[in-house]
Amino acid sequence: MNYLAIHKQSQLIFKAITTSHTPTPDEHHEFHPVSTTVLNKYYKLKSKANRQGVLVNVGDLAAVSPSFLESLVDSKRRQ
Repeated sequence: MNYLAIHKQSQLIFKAITTSHTPTPDEHHEFHPVSTTVLNKYYKLKSKANRQGVLVNVGDLAAVSPSFLESLVDSKRRQ
């Protein structure tokens, strides 16, 4: 399964992870499962962001991926 590792305070996506088990969040990082389609959108945004020397923001990915936005909203409801 694919996960995006997100820094909680800044809401920046700092890497994508593919693993067979769910990564354990800590006080600084959370992990959101994503589909291959969302992951491809993330990589497209990341390639543009790398040219500017910045990381992709969660909001930027949510703006281009309604399914990612919905998964974020659902995960906040469960907390």
